Amino acid sequence: MRSIRSFGNDDRHVMAKHSGIYPSPEELEAVQTLVSTVECALKHVSDWLDELNRPAAASQEPESNGSDDGANREPSGGVLCGVVRVGLVAKGLLIKEDMDLELVLMCREKPTETLLHTVCERLPLHIKKLTEEPYEVTDSVREAAILVHGTSEPKLTLKVTLTSLQMREEGGQEDEGNQERTEPAEAPDLLDRQSCLVALASLRHAKWFQARVNGLKSCVIVLRILRDRCNRVPAWEPLKGWPLELICEKAIATCSRPLGAGEALRRVMECLASGILLPGGPGLHDPCEKEQTDTLSAMTVQEAEAVTASAQHALRLLAFGQIYKVLEMDPLPSSKPSQKYLWSEKEGSGLKRPYEDGVTDDKDLIKKMKRNLRKVLDSKAIDSNQPMNALMRLNQIRPGLQYKLLSQSGPVHAPVFTMSVDVDGTVYEASGSSKKTAKLHVAVKVLQAMGYPTGFDADLDSMSADEKSDSEGKSETSSNPSNNASNSATDGSNTLELRTQGPILTASGKNPVMELNEKRRGLKYELISESGGSHDKRFVMEVEVDGQKFRGAGPNKKVAKASAALAALEKLFSGPNAAGNKKKKIIPQVGAVASWVGRPQLPYMQLQRLLLLCVCVYMCVSLLPDVLMISPRPARTPSLDSVLRDLQTGPTFALSQLPAHLNQTIKNDPDTHGVCPKSNTYTVRTAFRQKPTT
Repeated sequence: MRSIRSFGNDDRHVMAKHSGIYPSPEELEAVQTLVSTVECALKHVSDWLDELNRPAAASQEPESNGSDDGANREPSGGVLCGVVRVGLVAKGLLIKEDMDLELVLMCREKPTETLLHTVCERLPLHIKKLTEEPYEVTDSVREAAILVHGTSEPKLTLKVTLTSLQMREEGGQEDEGNQERTEPAEAPDLLDRQSCLVALASLRHAKWFQARVNGLKSCVIVLRILRDRCNRVPAWEPLKGWPLELICEKAIATCSRPLGAGEALRRVMECLASGILLPGGPGLHDPCEKEQTDTLSAMTVQEAEAVTASAQHALRLLAFGQIYKVLEMDPLPSSKPSQKYLWSEKEGSGLKRPYEDGVTDDKDLIKKMKRNLRKVLDSKAIDSNQPMNALMRLNQIRPGLQYKLLSQSGPVHAPVFTMSVDVDGTVYEASGSSKKTAKLHVAVKVLQAMGYPTGFDADLDSMSADEKSDSEGKSETSSNPSNNASNSATDGSNTLELRTQGPILTASGKNPVMELNEKRRGLKYELISESGGSHDKRFVMEVEVDGQKFRGAGPNKKVAKASAALAALEKLFSGPNAAGNKKKKIIPQVGAVASWVGRPQLPYMQLQRLLLLCVCVYMCVSLLPDVLMISPRPARTPSLDSVLRDLQTGPTFALSQLPAHLNQTIKNDPDTHGVCPKSNTYTVRTAFRQKPTT
């Protein structure tokens, strides 16, 4: 699968630019108030016109049935059919300093100047009934529209264009003769036909936009960004409006997956930079027209070249990560959060210098990787078997504790950090190879002082000082016999801290479960209880060894099982009980192993390995000749003379006395060897009857 590039930096800049050009909530509320008020006022004007024309329509109805075509009239309808939102309001493309508000007022008949003036006169009266805010209403016959201006900030202008569907059907349904007959009567009062057709086209564009573009991710955002670029860059101004909306829809909708804002903007720039606007290009088809219409027909060659060159330059800036220049904004800071320490806020020291790409050399990068690797190894050594370490547990019991760095000593390659924490007026201190390790050691000391279990074995915390010093003294005796009892008692606390940091091991460095399995096979561990929440579980496991039951506790079943095995080993196989337990006969599971009196019996695993080694040696010795293709040396075939000398017989002897391979030799040459063919005996020459000399 082809890898997808990351456009996170582009997305951040595009969204930041979008938030800067998007209208404020106050402006959006003012737009909504103006549009809703005018729509409601036009509804009241339509009702007033219907009541005004109802008596006239009732008197003219008999005459119209005989003279007019019923297909073009609807007796139940009014003068005004409805009002529709178009343009930026319907598409949701409003931006700051470019808030053109448009409405289309649909008429049943062709709109006239009389109707325009009537609506313009009645509209302010109905607006005053709906709101106290003053609005200025003017008419524009040239644009076939009514303009409503707001007097308060923000000052907005709403354009209401009158149009009718009959304006579009006029050219296709009437011939030249009919036009000459009807135009003189209607031409002086009708509004500009081209303005009405543009209003109908904007109505179709709004419906198409709502059906095709609103469902595309990031398309509306990119359109707002590019509309702002059209206002800032003069070369892009000819592309503003309907052509820009079509290009963005085609560029983004043809992608097989949703695009982010930054990638969508880059895709539109690539489309424009490819030269589709230049002469001889594919053009841009208008999907809202029946005939083949190119929306770029009004754009000159010079304007198309300027837009293409600007898009190519913007694409080069995007490729070099300078999107802020395309958007004409300041570059955003890096999204990587800088590390902040607790003591930096108190002492007023600055933040840690952020990592800058391309500034550090290879040596600094290697040093940083080594430091990170050491931190990872320390964290793994501390939290390998604990779902919740001592630091997390202390934070859960006493949240909000402040850890302070007291000192840092030691060489650069092996620093020693000393951390402290104040709990209820008591200051606890501890050291470690890193700040995290030192904090963990401090947390262990605090938990010990508060009486909470800090290790994997709950029984370890309940042991007395004498038992801990005794057990640690034995471990010290096995390695250093010269140490005294006081040193073993001091090392007992250190061993407790080490046990809280790593897995449970015996004095020989083995897993307690494995070592107990070597001494007593077939043991079964049972789960006695399970307590605690989801983040502070407590399991208790039990094992029966030689009729005695031992229990162990831990944050998971594995640790509890190891604790139970360790308790059994310390009770049965250490101290005075060790000699008696070693004399017990161990019955292996597979086969039988002979043991001599007075000699220690080998563990089962070592016997298995020894047996496997013997089998391998035997197979190697037996298969070595075949592997090396060594064949046995053929035996030397004795001659006839040597055989006769060995026989020490007379001049004749039986056939059975000779080897089988010499029979054929004698038969082939009977005269030479003195063969008697009739008697199955051989006559030997006199020279061979002599006894060979030794």
